Amino acid sequence: MRRTLATLCSLLTIVTATAQSLNGYGYKGVAPRRTELISYSTRNTAEKGDRSAERHYLDLKSKRVGTQTNDAGERVTTYQVEIPLVWRDREIFLHTEGGAAEKRIDINGSTIGECRDDRTPAEFNISRHIKDGITTIAITSPAECDLRPAEMLGANLLEEQIFIYSQPSIHIHDIIVEAAPDKSGNHGVLQMDVVVSSSRRNVEHISVGYDIYSPEKELKYYDVREMDIAGNGLDTLRFETNIYGAMERLWSAEQPKLYDVTLYLKRSGIISEYINIKVGFGTTTFADGKILRNGKPIDIAAVRYNVSAGRKATEADIKALRKEKINTLYVDYPQPYWFYDICDQVGMYVVEQANINTDPKGGDRSRKGTLANNPAWLGEFLEREAASYYRVRIHPCIVAWSLGSYSGNGYNMYKCYEWFKSQEPHRPVVYGGAEWNSDLQLPNPVR
Repeated sequence: MRRTLATLCSLLTIVTATAQSLNGYGYKGVAPRRTELISYSTRNTAEKGDRSAERHYLDLKSKRVGTQTNDAGERVTTYQVEIPLVWRDREIFLHTEGGAAEKRIDINGSTIGECRDDRTPAEFNISRHIKDGITTIAITSPAECDLRPAEMLGANLLEEQIFIYSQPSIHIHDIIVEAAPDKSGNHGVLQMDVVVSSSRRNVEHISVGYDIYSPEKELKYYDVREMDIAGNGLDTLRFETNIYGAMERLWSAEQPKLYDVTLYLKRSGIISEYINIKVGFGTTTFADGKILRNGKPIDIAAVRYNVSAGRKATEADIKALRKEKINTLYVDYPQPYWFYDICDQVGMYVVEQANINTDPKGGDRSRKGTLANNPAWLGEFLEREAASYYRVRIHPCIVAWSLGSYSGNGYNMYKCYEWFKSQEPHRPVVYGGAEWNSDLQLPNPVR
């Protein structure tokens, strides 16, 4: 696992370096991509997923002090916030998504990062840039997004979501989940790789534990493991648990049964954080031009859908679609994190699409014809695929990965397909044009 993490970090370093070499803003200082999660200081808030009730979460909308245009014609939005004292000795992250495509992040007058994908979140570790008293955060973007080819821009500006949150100096960095039948096919096996990060100087002894509740809300399993985490280190604990009865509770759109898993990290005998995730047992594969869920072909009835309102309205939309016998949503770009939670809970399949929307240029594959065949843009393409993949990979509702809206084909799109297959070969990858970098052709939306 350490080798896997090292390979991932190397890949992201290469991707970032390549993307930064292009004109305009790049992906400078972006924290390594991971499952989108927030940790909580109490079990109750973790299980409810109530970010507003968490003392280590702070929405910056109310901290906005103004927007101005600087001498370079850039738009600068400024926030001022006093970081709570209880956040000291913790890792502090700035989360931004939506709003302007290109962004430069300045903390107290110093540039700490850049990003330029308006559809997926970017996070920055700002711990070393915080000072006592008022901290000033400035988000700068060009007045017009003209610093890169317009084809890489989304058509509609999404409302910006910007907040900061903190985790303990030794914390759960990521969770990788596989919930599938055992070799006999009689029981389920839950495999969780819990990645732990430390910004402490010395080796410390910690415990990581979890408990699992069935879809019927009954406590079924629990475990605690101890480990030594190196100073400024990253390491992984692997949990593997046989889940009896899981085969009768497989997740599908018809039966969206979810197990409730709460993880926690304990240091010096005290629990310092909780993280809650929902787990759906089963497998998504493909064969003979069909997507299979738990070995059975999905009879796809799909519509194209993108979030246009808040969580409650979106949930009502999706429930209404299920009543109309719609079971699959094709999205045009990554959606808010809670959209996937809703699809898991309601029972709706999703074909997740990366934020790549370039002009296909009528199939012209010369370097000047389409960005999809221009190797100079490979880093940008891979960055967007990785951003889409890592944040939602643990959701059972995801039944296929789409490389993007049809944007021509060529070297970059071939490499994107190979990257997805290196991550998980069993879940299908789809792309317009039906070349070898598309595992199957999706049915057209019903409307």
